[in-house]
Amino acid sequence: MSLLPEDIFTVFARLGFNKYEAKAYATLCACGRLKTGQLAKYSSVPQSRIYVVLDSLEMKGAVAVSRVRPATAESLPLKQIVASRVKQYLQDAQKVLEYIDSIQNTEVFKHLYRTRRIALRSNGRLSLPSQTRATLANAIISRILTRNLMDH
Repeated sequence: MSLLPEDIFTVFARLGFNKYEAKAYATLCACGRLKTGQLAKYSSVPQSRIYVVLDSLEMKGAVAVSRVRPATAESLPLKQIVASRVKQYLQDAQKVLEYIDSIQNTEVFKHLYRTRRIALRSNGRLSLPSQTRATLANAIISRILTRNLMDH
């Protein structure tokens, strides 16, 4: 049985945490530094999963794990995690916008837009001919390769 309110899992899910990660992180926030066995017990995360959960949280920048025996973990400030996620989200959104701008006026994009409009009018589903799919795929791959070569 978890002592955490259910709505906190919604908040953590928005930060990209699964239920076990949320339980472990919230427990570390409440208790401070804990040994992995204590963390598993207090958070109700199965002992067999605690190391996988901690590895995932560490990769997300949410915890610091000491590998010295006995292994311990402590949470990093939630404000820091949120700021990092917002920064990454904005960077990703900017890349998407730049990519859309770069292909928006290409013939392939215009053709796809017209084809999609026609397909949506006819049956509500987009069903591109294989030649159009191949052309689009080649154009996208070419654009990505060109951009990657220019970045390096």
